[in-house]
Amino acid sequence: MSSSRVVLSPWGWSWIAGGLGGLVLGLLTLNLLLLVIPTAALVFVAAELIAFDRATRDFGVDWFRWQRFENSSEVPLDGLGSMAVDLELAVDRPFYAEVFDTPPSTFEVVGGSPRLVSWWPRGEPVRLAYVFRPRERGQFRLGPTIIVAHQPLGLACRIARLDDRWEVVVTPSLTVEEAQAAIASGPRGPGEAFRRRSGPGAEFRTLHEYHPSDDVRRIVWRRSALEKMYVREHEEEVHPDLLLIVDCGRDMRLGPPGSESLELSVDGATVLAGAALARSDRVGLLTFSSQLEGFAPVALGPSAAAEITEVLGRVRLADSPFQIDAALEAAIDRLSAPATIVLLTNLAQVPEEAEPAVAVARARGHRMLVLCPDYPSLYPPIGDPIFEQTLEFVRAPERNRLESHVERLRGSGVPVAVYPPSAVRPAVLQFYGEIRAGGLPT
Repeated sequence: MSSSRVVLSPWGWSWIAGGLGGLVLGLLTLNLLLLVIPTAALVFVAAELIAFDRATRDFGVDWFRWQRFENSSEVPLDGLGSMAVDLELAVDRPFYAEVFDTPPSTFEVVGGSPRLVSWWPRGEPVRLAYVFRPRERGQFRLGPTIIVAHQPLGLACRIARLDDRWEVVVTPSLTVEEAQAAIASGPRGPGEAFRRRSGPGAEFRTLHEYHPSDDVRRIVWRRSALEKMYVREHEEEVHPDLLLIVDCGRDMRLGPPGSESLELSVDGATVLAGAALARSDRVGLLTFSSQLEGFAPVALGPSAAAEITEVLGRVRLADSPFQIDAALEAAIDRLSAPATIVLLTNLAQVPEEAEPAVAVARARGHRMLVLCPDYPSLYPPIGDPIFEQTLEFVRAPERNRLESHVERLRGSGVPVAVYPPSAVRPAVLQFYGEIRAGGLPT
């Protein structure tokens, strides 16, 4: 790879500017001393720069061998992650080096340092290690690692950028695994009894007349006659399949920093997925804006929790609005059996295509429910009466719009639960209990 160009440092420019200024002053005053000293300084600087240029002429990524190791690829919000880079010189040319990594601005370095300045001798490896705390959920890239070869007097430098980027997914502060463990260890609340359906379970339910599709092993011979035969019908525990849809459209930015509608939906989806998995329900996740953003298939077990946590960590605001019809179509295409589809959105927009899309989902045997924050109350009270009146003037049309959209969805047979933003987790657990009880939350 070709070498980077020599870059003069502020100190190097100062030497050159000082030398040229001295020469001009010497020419104007015809002072021999003022001519000799600046000339000597310029010659010295030029000799140093030429020597540095020749010594580092092929300076670049080929000079180094590097490896990132013991690095965190998934970190909870406000948790701790580690990053380390091992560097080794591949050439026999020691130099004065500055090495630094480039973490995102939302990562707070709490241990070590992403920057190292040192003389790099022959054959000596260099390790750059630090601990960080992410302050924002999402998907981030750390790197590249930048190595600067400094001229010994600080007059100039050359720069090499190593292509060693590392991806870190910052998950919600409460992961699906943690929510699942917390709910599984607690008592079952009301409305969490298993729903039942006919099937090959062990508990007797009733008898019905034999049909050619029935299993002949379930024929009750003692109750059967020549004209009619009866078979046993049993019950089995049914764990409702859930598919969560998180709205990632641009309208989900409503709300104060850290409590935007999107973050509330992510928090609610985390708790809902954890509650479902803790009760042995199969659950999946789909994130959508105007297109599919992420997907975790409906599944059960630790792998499902880990996959949903990762997908939730990658959720980000899109530049396009949410399209409910396209989201439902994508959900139906990925479901192999009837399921309960839970949409987490703020209902800032409900296009005309919503009702036909809901009708198609219901025709396929799916049940759709909506969880929505009361976004007119996202912003807490200010305390000043004048500001409160002004804020209420702004809230009124937002509240009317939300009520209008809720009425439209309920009119099309979709239950909508509007929860207070400050109590998203209890509201979601209550919502889930009603789902398991077979009820329709309102």
